[in-house]
Amino acid sequence: MNNEIEKNVKENLVYEVRGKRVMLDSDLAKLYECNNGTKELNQLVRRHIEKFPNDVYFQLTKEEYLDLLRSQIVTLKVPKGHHVKYLPYVFSKEGIEILNSIIRNKNKEKIYEKILNDFQDAKNFNLVEMRANPYKIEDLIYEVRGRQVMLDSDLAKLYQVETKRINEAVKNNLFKFPERFSFKLTSKEYFNLRSKFSTSSLENKNFGGRRYDVRVFTEQGVAMLATILKSDIAAKVSIAIMDAFVLMRKYISKNLFQQNVINKMVLKHDDDIKQLQESFNKFEEKANRVNEIYFNGQIYDAYSKILEIFKSAKKELIIIDNYADSTILDIIRRLAVKVKLITKKNNLLTEQDIEKYNKQYHNLKVYYDNTYHDRYFIIDKEEVYHCGASINMIGYKTFSINYIGDGEIKKLLISKIVKCFS
Repeated sequence: MNNEIEKNVKENLVYEVRGKRVMLDSDLAKLYECNNGTKELNQLVRRHIEKFPNDVYFQLTKEEYLDLLRSQIVTLKVPKGHHVKYLPYVFSKEGIEILNSIIRNKNKEKIYEKILNDFQDAKNFNLVEMRANPYKIEDLIYEVRGRQVMLDSDLAKLYQVETKRINEAVKNNLFKFPERFSFKLTSKEYFNLRSKFSTSSLENKNFGGRRYDVRVFTEQGVAMLATILKSDIAAKVSIAIMDAFVLMRKYISKNLFQQNVINKMVLKHDDDIKQLQESFNKFEEKANRVNEIYFNGQIYDAYSKILEIFKSAKKELIIIDNYADSTILDIIRRLAVKVKLITKKNNLLTEQDIEKYNKQYHNLKVYYDNTYHDRYFIIDKEEVYHCGASINMIGYKTFSINYIGDGEIKKLLISKIVKCFS
């Protein structure tokens, strides 16, 4: 039995879907020796579905399944021309842990241990080697138009996605990729590069078959691409790529030290990278913010969260709330920043309330505008939160507070709000 387990799990059964490493329900059914195969496995899960969050057990879309058939046909063992009749479910490592706790199999602990090893092998594939030996990535860096760049297809192999996913990410976020970050090669540039492809272990076998323009990425473009792909492997591989670019710059700096023009370019390049890294860090910090939901009766928790958001303001706080009352005054009197309140006239906050408040605290200006339905908090004209309930009703009914991280939406909303003050 142990040899059979070893044999089954030894095959590469771990795939990359939606930025997660997962296993197919059919593979797990085989490993756990379910009598009725996949059907029995999924029926078991459905009886305990409350234990499986959506991100640990989910059904593949048709496009995702076809991508697996195309890119991983050897391990999936699906014949060419296979007609899709059933879209499989997949389990993340956390989902398999839950499955292992409810499934009945006398060898399940040994099976589970082997599965974990398979996940570990998939996790470490290429990454350890790249981090320990960044010169391999260095071999994938070419010079085009006086810049060090990497090919879209090489990045796709490193990130373990299809090349078209890289180019789709750029197409959908074109404003984030100016020419200094990414550009397409001309026919002449493409021809000149082909003479160097012998150094590219990832490209030389497949590059000649491409029928579309080749896109390349500078170091800044690689860093930006990692923020778009939003996966663990993209973040880790990008770090290794950055290390390779740094080594490349050191080599150039050492051998061309006497050329002032090159030195100035390197210094400017470092400054650009520093700014980009700062922006990347801010993106990471904002991306980690979690949407909050408060249920009926969580009055104090909701009140504390709103106070925490308000206290994060360093210069100015803007509050939009059509049903404002003196509750807002009780909160903002603790703040050492200017507060602007946008609300509608004839609400529960009277002009007498405002006048008395400002005689003591002097930090509130009220603007009347009845064109806003939802509630928003704007921190220093940089951060925006959406609040599902008016401040005077927080915690009395279920509502949520959401951080608005989309740059374009946030910029548009802030510019619209600022016009209220002009």
